[in-house]
Amino acid sequence: MGLACEGKKDSLGSGEFERRLIEEMGQISSGLAHDLRSPLQTIQNALFLLERSPENPLFYEMIKLSLRQATDILDNFRDYYKGHQLKPVEADLVKPYEMAAAELQVPENVKMVAQIEELPSFIMDPSKVALVFKKLMQNALDAMPDGGELGVRIRDAGDFIEVQISDTGCGIREDLRDVIYVPFMSRLKNGKGLGLPAVKRIVEAHGGTICYVTELGKGTTFTFTLPKRN
Repeated sequence: MGLACEGKKDSLGSGEFERRLIEEMGQISSGLAHDLRSPLQTIQNALFLLERSPENPLFYEMIKLSLRQATDILDNFRDYYKGHQLKPVEADLVKPYEMAAAELQVPENVKMVAQIEELPSFIMDPSKVALVFKKLMQNALDAMPDGGELGVRIRDAGDFIEVQISDTGCGIREDLRDVIYVPFMSRLKNGKGLGLPAVKRIVEAHGGTICYVTELGKGTTFTFTLPKRN
């Protein structure tokens, strides 16, 4: 079983985030170029083939899918880059969860179980927190291609609100556990390389922490906390 925690209970200043971003920019630029090359090459090939067979619908579908892939990559980069730029308002944490759950496509072979306590409102960026829910829940689904249980637990933990998102999937491999928050390093299945790094940036920008516990073949639980006073 592996345990890893990240984050500080005090919000990091925007200057610290920008310093980190500059240090990582070379790696991020390389990762973006690598990930965008594949869909762009597919589009180029499909256009070449369309000139010879303009009536073939397969080539149009290839272009649409590749454009969607490229858009997803750029959206993930935007989420990561702007993760520390918050628009704080007073809100109930249940609302971001419901926003994320409404967009989630849960397969029939996955059972979703939610345990949500009555919670006070506090200062947060609801859209950014919804993004944290969405990315962690989608990662949980991706870890269970053969089905399983997706669990969400939200509880009042004193000065913090604690959220646990768990799955009964494959677990995180040992060689990935030290790099899952590093941009473009983890290359988890179906991932774009920026999902978990963006989650970490958003949680830390709120002054929270994020941890995970994982066991191969049994599943993973991510836990993040958000302070009631920020």
